[in-house]
Amino acid sequence: MDTPKRQNSGSEHRFEVLTTAQEAWPAFERAVLGAKQEVLCGFRAFDFKTGLRSKEAQDIGTTWFDLLAHVLLRGVQVRLILSDFDPVLATPLHEMTWRTKRQVAALKEVVGQEAANRLDMAASLHPARAGFVPRAMFMPAVLQKMKKQIKKLSTPRLEREAVGLDKNQWPDLHTVTHHQKLAVIDRALCYIGGLDLNERRFDTKDHAREAHQTWSDVQVVVEGPEAQEAAEHLERFQDQIKSGDAQPEGKHIRRTLSSPRSAAFWRLSPKTIAHEIEDDHIAAFHRAKHLIHIETQYFRSTRLAEELGKAAHNNPDLHLILVLPSLPEEVAFGGHRDLDARYGLSLQAECIKMVDDGFGSRACLASPVQPRTASREDETTLAGSPVIHVHNKVLVQDTEFALVGSANLNGRSMRWDTEAALRISSPERVNTLRQALARHWWFDAIPHEARDIATLHAWWKDAVKRNGVCRPEARTGFLVPHDPDQLSTLRQPLPGVTEDIV
Repeated sequence: MDTPKRQNSGSEHRFEVLTTAQEAWPAFERAVLGAKQEVLCGFRAFDFKTGLRSKEAQDIGTTWFDLLAHVLLRGVQVRLILSDFDPVLATPLHEMTWRTKRQVAALKEVVGQEAANRLDMAASLHPARAGFVPRAMFMPAVLQKMKKQIKKLSTPRLEREAVGLDKNQWPDLHTVTHHQKLAVIDRALCYIGGLDLNERRFDTKDHAREAHQTWSDVQVVVEGPEAQEAAEHLERFQDQIKSGDAQPEGKHIRRTLSSPRSAAFWRLSPKTIAHEIEDDHIAAFHRAKHLIHIETQYFRSTRLAEELGKAAHNNPDLHLILVLPSLPEEVAFGGHRDLDARYGLSLQAECIKMVDDGFGSRACLASPVQPRTASREDETTLAGSPVIHVHNKVLVQDTEFALVGSANLNGRSMRWDTEAALRISSPERVNTLRQALARHWWFDAIPHEARDIATLHAWWKDAVKRNGVCRPEARTGFLVPHDPDQLSTLRQPLPGVTEDIV
């Protein structure tokens, strides 16, 4: 297995690119174990029952419960800002957050009062909610959903986990969440990307698991001024959301922030107060001279697709590599066929058409699959093989710029949800990221032209095409051509409905 590469970019500051939890979690564990004063985190999911993977952490216990107990007893302050979710619209996610709250309470009992005072966990529900008119429109369906949820949940789960799911209470409809995934250690080290912490997110670099257990993701560990800026973001983002006043943008950390509207009577959407991640994508598209490389869970922002298409029309030398999952996780593995899923499929088809119109043969659209033959052909397969779920959120522009963070290329991540990304502008670090992505997707011994900016697009496109038609055992890597027509009959355009909702 390739070890994650450390790169100094002319200084002693650490910079590592970590692909999949197999690489990322041990690095995170070691960082927390090394904390001297403070661990500050903001995640969407953080399960204390998650198993430890590094030898150093396994020497003190088996789960994150043990690791956190260890550092608390050493005198380290631990603060976790965990996303909460609407009890009706996202009941399973809401339960997940409140299970963590119960784990926090148990941990405080175990470590004793003095150490317990050093642990703070906030379940942060974004304060934006639907206005009166959209609430009234959706309320019959919401009440029906709430009734179904309550019926299938036991009394203990309703009291301890699905908190607020009450048939006697009028639902608020919170439509926005915090989607960021980052941690700061002693304000000196930042761990940032798209990876939350629970066993569903774990996967190895060879992705040799059942399709529904696969999970590709990218995290970065960086030391230096980026960490202080990330800590300031975590300390201040909730107040900025509440006040509707975003602080000026920083140099290293890019954000999406939204706030409740002061007059939301007619509105479903919040007020966007920072769209730095979207701005950086658009600027990179138009600045690019040779190659844009994107890896994303969702590609549903028609604005970004339109800007990509414009950049392609304006620069005939510009090429694109776009890595996507074959289908969204909830569609491929969860059997989700509701209107939101159908609308998302429709938006992505529209975005891919815009890109195809702009780039034509200069675009390489790919999805990863396992190098084995599937036992059956359904939505969990592509090119005759089981699919690999892509959760990456990466942009690389030429040799000079990159973003790695929590934001997908959809309206929700660009305009609604709380997101954080690391801006990378050192050519050495951009190259480190690019090489890590190549090592992840392609099997060992790929030639120099598969890694060099001047030749890699042609090599990748040819290899992806060949992988799509050869036997799984003969492929050179995980990537095969993306099939934009998969489950096309499910697509459902919704004229007049904001694309930011999915």
